[in-house]
Amino acid sequence: MTSFSFTAVMAPLKILFVNCTLKQSPEISNTEALWNYVAERYRQKGCQVEQVRSIDFKFPIEIMPEGRDALLPLFEQVQATDILIVGLSGTRSSAYQRLLEYLQDICQIRAEPTTGQSPVYNKVFGVVMVSGAPHDIAQTCYEFSQLGCVNPPNNAVTWLPSVEFSEDFMAANGKQPIQVNQEARLLVEHSVAIATLLQSSPLTANQRAATHETQAIADQATPASPTLLTPKTVRTDDHLDGLDPHRLTKRIWTVMQEGIRRGFTFKVFSLEDRTFQAEREGKGFLYKIYPGHFSFRRQYEDYDYEQFKSRKLALMQQDGLSIPTSYGTFKTFAEIPLETLSYPLVAKPDSGSLSENVFPNLGTVAQLRQATAVIEASGGVIKLESHIAGRDYRVLIINHQYAGCVERRPANITGDGERTILELFQARNQEEGRGDRNEAHTTLHQLVFDHTSRQLLHRANYTLETVLPAGKMFFLQKKITASTGADYVDCTDRLHPDTIKDCIAFSHHFSTLTLGFDLMTMDLSRPLAETGGAFNEYNFLPYVDLHENCNIGQQRPVCQLIWDYIEAHAAQIVTSDFNVF
Repeated sequence: MTSFSFTAVMAPLKILFVNCTLKQSPEISNTEALWNYVAERYRQKGCQVEQVRSIDFKFPIEIMPEGRDALLPLFEQVQATDILIVGLSGTRSSAYQRLLEYLQDICQIRAEPTTGQSPVYNKVFGVVMVSGAPHDIAQTCYEFSQLGCVNPPNNAVTWLPSVEFSEDFMAANGKQPIQVNQEARLLVEHSVAIATLLQSSPLTANQRAATHETQAIADQATPASPTLLTPKTVRTDDHLDGLDPHRLTKRIWTVMQEGIRRGFTFKVFSLEDRTFQAEREGKGFLYKIYPGHFSFRRQYEDYDYEQFKSRKLALMQQDGLSIPTSYGTFKTFAEIPLETLSYPLVAKPDSGSLSENVFPNLGTVAQLRQATAVIEASGGVIKLESHIAGRDYRVLIINHQYAGCVERRPANITGDGERTILELFQARNQEEGRGDRNEAHTTLHQLVFDHTSRQLLHRANYTLETVLPAGKMFFLQKKITASTGADYVDCTDRLHPDTIKDCIAFSHHFSTLTLGFDLMTMDLSRPLAETGGAFNEYNFLPYVDLHENCNIGQQRPVCQLIWDYIEAHAAQIVTSDFNVF
C-alpha cells in the first residue's frame, strides 16, 4: 500500500506599508526612508512588499456599500495583505486620520455578515515612526486593534533624533542607532511569526454573537448601589500615613501648602476629578483644584463660557482690551479664505490648554497648511488670529486684586564665553528644582534637546561645540512649554498701571477667585496701545506656582491671597458636616 504525505506550502507573506506623511509622491519622505530600511528585512524573509501614501488618495466623504468608491484599489490592497504597517512622521497627521476614518467606515460596512469580523481581522499590525511620541504609537496600535488587527510584541520602529544623531533620518546617512536596528529586527521577526501562525490557524471569534450575549446580560442587570468614597489624607511631614503629595500637581500642592501653614489638613476625594477636602478644628469645606468663591452654579457657568477661545476674545474686545485680529474658526484648511489673511499668523485649536497644538508666527501658506493639518488630526476646530510680536507674560488676579506677573521664556542657555553649548545645556539641567520632563509635582522641568533644538542650532550655524559669547542667549525651543524646560521670570513690579487696571476691571465679570491673563508685548512697562501688545486669552485656573516658584527674580507668595479670602469668609463657607458649597 502506498502512503502519501502532504506538506502545506504557504504563499509568501504580503506586506503593505501605508505612509501617512503629508508629503505627496514623489517628494522625499524620511518616513519612507526608515520604512525602506525595515522593508529590506522583510524581503530577506521572502515577503512581498508594497507601499502607498495615504495623502495621494482622495478620500470620499461617504463610503459606498456597493464598492463604487474611488479607494477600492486601496481597500483591496489592505484586504489582501497579511501584515499592515502604518508610517507616521512626527504626529498622527490628517493623512493618517483620513485613512483611519475610511477604514473604520468600510470595515463596518463590509463586516462578515455571520461573524461580524471586519475585513482586516487577522491582519498583523505595526508602526514605523519618525520623530514622534510614544503615546502616538500606543493610540495608533489601539485604534487598529479595534478594527480587528493583531498587535505582536515589539511592533514599532521609531527614529528619535538625539544629541548623538542627525536632525532627520536621511541626514544620518545610514548611521542608525542600535535602537532602530533592534526594533526593525524585532518587528520583522515577530510580525512574520504571528502572520504565519494566523495563516494556518486564524482567529475565529464570532463578534456578532458576543455582542448579542453581552447585550442580553446588560438588559437583565440591575443598577448597582453607588460606592461611597473614602477620602485619603494628604501626607505632611508629621503625618505620613496618607497620600504622597508627589502624586499631586505642583499648582494644587502649592495652594495646599499655604493652607497647611494656617493649620488646615487635607484629604483627597478624587485625584481624577481633583476634588479635595480642607479641614481645621473640626470644620471645613470641599473644593475642586483651588479653593474659590463657592458660588458653584455661577462658577460652572463661567467655566462653560471659558471653553472656547473665540468667546474669550469676544468678551475681552467688548471690554476694550487689546486682542489679536481674528480671522475666524474653520473645520478644515480648505475652508480658510487665504486671500484675506495677513501674515504672520497664529493657528490654534479653538479649545484646549497648555499650548498644545498652538503654532505661532506662521509666515507662509505652506506653514499654515502643516499647522492646520495637526489641529485637524487632533479633532480640533482651527482658530486663526494675527501673531503678536513680543514676550509672553502671565498676569495673575486673585479676588479682584493684582497678585503678580511672570514672563514665560522658552528653554534657553546664556553664553559665558568659556563653555560650549552642550556644557551650558548640561549645567542648566543641574539647577535646583528642575524635575523630569513628565513629572507633575514640579514647576520647573529639565531642558530637552530634541528635533526643534537641532533645527534652531542648524539655522544659527552653531554646533554643540560652539562657545557662545558672554551674555548671548540662545533659545533651544520655539514654544514655551513647561515640559521642555521653560523659565519663569518675575515681572510683578514692571507691569504698567493701565494694564493692571484693565485686568482688575475685567475680572469683575466672573465670580471665580483666580483669573490669569496671557499677554504678549514688546515692553511690559508701557501701555499696550504704544507697543502693539495684546491679550491672547484668560484662564480661571492659572498656574499660581509660576509666581511662587519662579526661577528668576522674586518669588511671590500669591497663595496667601487665596487663603486670606477663605479665612475672611469662614462664617459663610465653613460647616461641620463638609457640605459641598
